[in-house]
Amino acid sequence: MVSSPSYDPNLYDANNFNNRWSLDAMLNDPAQPTFNRATQGQYPLGSVFKIITMASALESGVFTPASTLDCEYTDTEVPGVTLYDWTYADCQAEKLANGTNTCTAAKSQPSGMLTLPEGLMRSCDPWFYHIGYTLYSQDGGKFKDAISTMARAFGLGKATGIGQVAEASGSIPDPTDGLDATSIAIGQGKVLVTPLQVATFIAAVANGGTLYRPQLVDKVQPVSGDPINVFKPQADGTLPVSAANLAVIQGAMHQVVVNSRGTGYYEMAGLAIPTNAKTGTAETSAVQPNAWFAGYSTEGNPNKPDIAVVVLVNNKGEGAIYAAPIFRAVMEIYFFGSRQKVYPGIETTFGVLNPDYGQPAGTPTPTPTP
Repeated sequence: MVSSPSYDPNLYDANNFNNRWSLDAMLNDPAQPTFNRATQGQYPLGSVFKIITMASALESGVFTPASTLDCEYTDTEVPGVTLYDWTYADCQAEKLANGTNTCTAAKSQPSGMLTLPEGLMRSCDPWFYHIGYTLYSQDGGKFKDAISTMARAFGLGKATGIGQVAEASGSIPDPTDGLDATSIAIGQGKVLVTPLQVATFIAAVANGGTLYRPQLVDKVQPVSGDPINVFKPQADGTLPVSAANLAVIQGAMHQVVVNSRGTGYYEMAGLAIPTNAKTGTAETSAVQPNAWFAGYSTEGNPNKPDIAVVVLVNNKGEGAIYAAPIFRAVMEIYFFGSRQKVYPGIETTFGVLNPDYGQPAGTPTPTPTP
């Protein structure tokens, strides 16, 4: 569990020479280094939430893995409203950068006809707008709260019960109308989560559906002798998703990183550890969105138990660009002891920052998505 920026706990020691002036500076730092963003930070989840929306769609029976949708730049299903796919913003940015009226880059093209698992692989916004609006209006609103109910069953909207550290509960609202339902379906609107909550449900997706209460301590043991206390895993619920549907979701998350059209493919290419994951780019009130990348390993090594990892980079940009490299680094350090790849664009070599990082001079700013 990492929260950045961090701080030096030695500053609290009255005998520390730096205590007399550095402690107040740290406590009054506007960057809030003592605020644990992993447990107390509440953020929109963006497209990582689509895992939950897909689970709700499959469990409703309204959608199947074979259901299809033509993923274009826009969705006009909600009367009087035009909603946009992420490829639209990329197309607009390409036009601005090249001074043209056409988009030719593969990333700027609509995704086309997709099955539901392919919709998750491509993170197609119109697919999930369609699910949100359909479930809200299907059979007179029979499933109108289905996605929010599923999210709560995934452990969102309540504290995880980790103890020892303060944590926030987040927020999972019920939709108020069809448009609100489309926002919730892509993890936006009033949806707020903590990174710890996301790590908990990602682990449940990985292990077959059991939610466990996060714990900080494995055991208490003296320098010599047997452990004084050993803490056992505590189950805290089960995802209301059938084994068959969970397998479909797991397979779609695998395609995110192994299929050349997957949103996490390029950053995960060459990773020697098999993984399943989901990218997320969540819009906020800031200029830049939050970057998310959430997933888990499937190595099956008894000496290195598989792990779930969730990365949030606050107000930085796309999840695939800014959060995915950190996810990869954590996986490589865990399994191999060190990073195996330079952070793209951030470093020139291992540990040496690119002097242009954070200074994208000459890069045009994309126009906002309407």
